[in-house]
Amino acid sequence: MEKATRAIRRSGVRLKSMNSGHTDLALVISGLRDMRMGLRSFQNAQTAVAQDMMVWAHTDENRAIQDVMEQINELHNFWADSQKDFLENLKAFRHQYEMILEGEKVVDSARANLAQAEQREYKIKKEIKKNAKKASVEEMMSMEMKLSDAEREKDLCQFEAVEKIQENEVCKLIRLKEGLTKLSDGYIEMAHKMAIIFDAQKEVVQALPDVHDTAIHELKYTGSGFTKQAVHKAKTRIEKYHALKYRLVPHGVDEPPPPYTPGYYDPVTGLPYEHDTTSNDVRLRPARRTEPRAPPLEERGTLARDYSSDEEDLQRLGAHKL
Repeated sequence: MEKATRAIRRSGVRLKSMNSGHTDLALVISGLRDMRMGLRSFQNAQTAVAQDMMVWAHTDENRAIQDVMEQINELHNFWADSQKDFLENLKAFRHQYEMILEGEKVVDSARANLAQAEQREYKIKKEIKKNAKKASVEEMMSMEMKLSDAEREKDLCQFEAVEKIQENEVCKLIRLKEGLTKLSDGYIEMAHKMAIIFDAQKEVVQALPDVHDTAIHELKYTGSGFTKQAVHKAKTRIEKYHALKYRLVPHGVDEPPPPYTPGYYDPVTGLPYEHDTTSNDVRLRPARRTEPRAPPLEERGTLARDYSSDEEDLQRLGAHKL
């Protein structure tokens, strides 16, 4: 039944878009609409089943089942919210294709205007050729003016058509790239949130006591606090969720920076090792100190001047002794 309904719907889309010439694009938009409706139905069915399980659990006297089903219902509410966010991403992606279709219609209109201008020019040329021998000079001049106006209008329509086509191609690339990127981010976000939610559900389920040889009346359920903590942790992780930025590098390629590299400093001197480019080894010998040092004694005489006497002070200032 579902296949028949879908086939009828696609046939209707084809009939509606037959005159426009954009049947494939219309089918994409219709398919995205069906996809969104199907996901919404699936989400509603999941929520209803989770609520029914909780209602069934409360009709039982088993406290463990009641608590676990309550927490699972809470997790399914988180999952429903995550799916609603993805439904908005699907809606935005479909809107991008609707805008692409509008752009194609604008291009079709520009091409139609160009075709009309070319047809008008062709008719005037045909009329001039037909009446060239029997028309008067005034009539020929009038037809020539009409032809000139038609050619000018055709050139203008051609320019507008080329401009619209180029603009539409640019817009298609931008819209498609932006739409697919956001849709991919939506899939990744929903997958990550699904992992968080159902990991928590697995933890909640593990709180149910195992039954082996123990008598049922001797079993005690002590996992209420544990299940609530698992649900609270999942809720916090979802609220603080940020899409992961994947680094496409092999594991182990990135090394820690030099200050954190083990063995980078010599344990005796506390100085970093020098790097040898020939052997690509940094653990050869301690690096030389780079602190400023005093010059040797023999150089100090040339670098420093001792103006201790008054006479030398006067000479230094440019004065002469009288």
